[in-house]
Amino acid sequence: MVESRTLITRDQIAYSLDKDHPCALEIDSGTTLTVETWDARSGTIQRDEDLLDHPHPVGSNPATGPVAIRNAEPGDGLCVEILDIRLADQGFLAVKKGEGLLAHMANEYATRMVRVEGETVHFGGIRFPARPMVGVIGTAPAGAGVSTGFAGPHGGNMDNRYIAVGSRVYLPVQVSGALLALGDVHAAMGDGEITFIGLEICAEVTVKVELLKGEGTKRPLIETADFWVTTAEGEELAQTVRSAAEEMVELMQKRLGLSFEEAYMLMSAAVDVQICQCCEPGEFPVTTRAVISKEIMP
Repeated sequence: MVESRTLITRDQIAYSLDKDHPCALEIDSGTTLTVETWDARSGTIQRDEDLLDHPHPVGSNPATGPVAIRNAEPGDGLCVEILDIRLADQGFLAVKKGEGLLAHMANEYATRMVRVEGETVHFGGIRFPARPMVGVIGTAPAGAGVSTGFAGPHGGNMDNRYIAVGSRVYLPVQVSGALLALGDVHAAMGDGEITFIGLEICAEVTVKVELLKGEGTKRPLIETADFWVTTAEGEELAQTVRSAAEEMVELMQKRLGLSFEEAYMLMSAAVDVQICQCCEPGEFPVTTRAVISKEIMP
């Protein structure tokens, strides 16, 4: 392990979250860390002529890390607070022929380099606000490694736009050191990420990492200033939505002291079940979330 520092550069990347990866950095609980990240294609897309018509030679969605947290052991939890996301001045959007939610209509490959100035995205003559978010964040699973293209109980490619500045992401610790990694930042991504490609961009993400001894979660949990968010992933949309709702009803019972029936009724009035990513339902895993306001569940 290397000496603790507060910057980890984007040359320290991995394409899976895996307990066997050597850690790129070791930090103490409470460290504020700036993480340089690549875009989803590791900087290989620089022009409109650079098409996604071939697999990346190593993989997609690189995550910077992993970072070991001293004294982290299985059964603990991590709280990763997103303090800042600084975007590069250019990212890309793309269409892959025959892929995405509208695969049946996508007959050509296409790439568009997109300028980002301050908080504004420039798509030709169309301007809209940037909504920076972290697509991949997670710890190493106890079993086999998982590609950074996929989500799971360890976190990973959740593609959840609530993982943004001001959010706290609670992650389980399944191996010694936790082995945290993050990447796949989007300057903007609509719910569903229907082409498979958000506004992919390089970034610098500043986080504060705290170890929660003996307070591990079994799955990721997201806290924002206004909401609690549970997550789920799976092959079938219906089951994945159900799994996110199951996580939320258990959280509501625990935090509000409700019976299942009471929590279930309240959910129907006050909880939103939403899609994070559904670019190819039935062919690629979908990710979903359930959201409740802190006005109801402080």
